[in-house]
Amino acid sequence: MRKLLVLVLLVLAGCSSAPEPPPPPPKVDFLIAGEKTVAKPFLYCDVKVENCKRDNAAMLKLPVPPGTAVRVTVPKDVSDTPWSVVIQYRTAAGEQKSPVTVATFAPGKETSFEALPPGTGDQLQTVEVKQAGGVLVQGDAGPEAVTRAAWSLQVTG
Repeated sequence: MRKLLVLVLLVLAGCSSAPEPPPPPPKVDFLIAGEKTVAKPFLYCDVKVENCKRDNAAMLKLPVPPGTAVRVTVPKDVSDTPWSVVIQYRTAAGEQKSPVTVATFAPGKETSFEALPPGTGDQLQTVEVKQAGGVLVQGDAGPEAVTRAAWSLQVTG
């Protein structure tokens, strides 16, 4: 009987020590003219940026009228780390601009940001949220964090 009890305890201990699955990746809200859309990351890595998954189908494709702001709101999982907002836009004259980081936040400081093209009549082309990972690389201006996760809104006609 004692051997049976020890065996049952070992089996139960083995079942309870199974690793829990990781939580799902965080989602980011994009708000355009009062309409909220929730995005999954198109790139998601572990903190050390070693194990990454890419899902280009997760990139949102939505219309955004010229001159319209896009408010991004991130969950605590993201706001507790450094994160940034990158936009790409076309000027009212039709000139395509390169991507530019318009905001960077320290951990625990902000949970939302309103992305707006700089000039009257300018048209956003992309709005991306990037979460920093636990890895630094040497950039032109010094150490830079490697992107751990990214969410994207691609503007359609």
